[in-house]
Amino acid sequence: MKTAYAYLRFSTPEQLLGDSARRQTNRTTEWCEKNGVHLDETLSFQDLGVSAYEGKHFEEGALGVFFDFVKNGKIERGSYLVIEALDRFSREKPLAAASRLFDLVKLGITVVTVEDGIEYSEATLGSSDSSAMLLLVIKLSQAHAESVRKSERVGPAWQKKKDLARSEGIPLTSRCPEWLELRDGQFHLRDERVKIVQRIFEETIEGFGRRAIVTRLNGGPTPVAPFKAGQKWKNPNRAGGWQTSSVARILNNRAVLGEYQPHTGKAGNRVPYGEPIADYYPKVIDEAIFWRAQSTMQERRHQSAGRRGDRGAHLLRGLARCSDCRSPMHIVNKGPPPKGGIYLSCSANRRNIGCENNRSWRVDGLEEALLLVLTSFKTQSFLPDKNKPDRYVDEIDGMKGELAELESRAGNLLGMVERGDKRAETRYLELSGEIEERKVTIERAEKELGIRRSDPGDEARLAEVLKLSTDIFDLEGAERLEARTRLSTLMRRMVKLIECDPDRGSYAVLSIDTKVWRVEFPTEGAFAYQIDASPGAAPRLLFLLAKNPSADARDAFFRNKGGYVFSPEGKKTFFPEKPK
Repeated sequence: MKTAYAYLRFSTPEQLLGDSARRQTNRTTEWCEKNGVHLDETLSFQDLGVSAYEGKHFEEGALGVFFDFVKNGKIERGSYLVIEALDRFSREKPLAAASRLFDLVKLGITVVTVEDGIEYSEATLGSSDSSAMLLLVIKLSQAHAESVRKSERVGPAWQKKKDLARSEGIPLTSRCPEWLELRDGQFHLRDERVKIVQRIFEETIEGFGRRAIVTRLNGGPTPVAPFKAGQKWKNPNRAGGWQTSSVARILNNRAVLGEYQPHTGKAGNRVPYGEPIADYYPKVIDEAIFWRAQSTMQERRHQSAGRRGDRGAHLLRGLARCSDCRSPMHIVNKGPPPKGGIYLSCSANRRNIGCENNRSWRVDGLEEALLLVLTSFKTQSFLPDKNKPDRYVDEIDGMKGELAELESRAGNLLGMVERGDKRAETRYLELSGEIEERKVTIERAEKELGIRRSDPGDEARLAEVLKLSTDIFDLEGAERLEARTRLSTLMRRMVKLIECDPDRGSYAVLSIDTKVWRVEFPTEGAFAYQIDASPGAAPRLLFLLAKNPSADARDAFFRNKGGYVFSPEGKKTFFPEKPK
């Protein structure tokens, strides 16, 4: 018995929710049963939501895979490829589409269209009867012409809709973000979903990564249903619940700010059409919240990643570096306390790749010392630089002025280009490249400005550290995890890094910049610090992460360069630099 393979295709994702897939499948099964051909269901060839107009389903789709299987012998000569109609096979220009089908037929495959029962094979296309060949060319031509007509008819209509959306805010279609719905020609909030969106942004700012947010949404006593719950999926075995990709799409979607970005082109080749339309949708996230979430995500990308378990990460995650080789310090679990504990060790030393820093530091001791230091600062210690946002605004305004000048110069050349002036054409292309580069630079600068303006500042962070450092010892379970996660995020914003030096010890580095800082006397123990003013470098504050350091630990840290010790007795002791 000969074997047949089914191929299903339709152009838009919306058709997945309709009858197209079921209809194509049933007609294929009926043809195989009627003609005594075995339908192989172990191999599935489906291009769902893929257009056949430009051959994408051949280049990177399932039909291209079918070709490969035929060429390498996984699918034998004499087999059938069963499709509903020729427009499922291709909507390319007739010459290109016919060439693809001929290639398949020459490999010994018979292509069957079940809508009319016609078989295209070496026998039918190579015989003296040219009717099959003529019918093939006519149908492929009709398929391509239909796609062209749709494009010509739909294109201008969509253009008009986009222009009305931009000028009058009229909705293009009923499709909209999942937290909205279109009723009576207007977008309305779906309140419960808006709360979920706001929760995702809040938890991101608190320091939870996408994986942790997904776990919290899917777990707990009342799991949160995902926006697409109950939808039919391409893969019927797909697991339900929230996915990290769903959370990422929400966090990066400027529709939460009310923006709509029109696009042009087909799926896979869509490009923005014009500037975003502001206030097209109801706004569900404040701009400051949006930018704080972007800043937090950007910061997480520059810190260490990985799973951190139910107890959460240690507070110093992503901050500690070996002073000798600059490699990250990794966690080492030496068993349960009091003899064991969680330690930080140089990752390069542990892998035996050249670093000799074999010293380890107990994490809970470092955490306690860093909290002692930070909670000893007055909340007015970190005064924001109020001139920075204005400076960025001035720089962006300057870049926009330069952009306008470049666009004006390009416009002046356009007439000469249209008249065929080759030198003008060369210069016009150069200016076009400069214009695009300048637009990208402005976009990046505006994003940075948005992040800076949304930053509440170190003063607010320090106040939150003071509160969390008190609460963290009274909380348990999920509440303690939340507090530690938030505290870790705050620390990474205030502490530049932690250097682990085998001789000097482990110390936190804070940049002074232009900030005014004041320290109150600690109440829980003494700590040592030093102002590092190396030639040619910005001054830094170095805090030894050792509570009540011994004289030997203090001297090793100071390295004869002098420093200070604050103690609970109200003493600030200065240790002068020792002569060499």
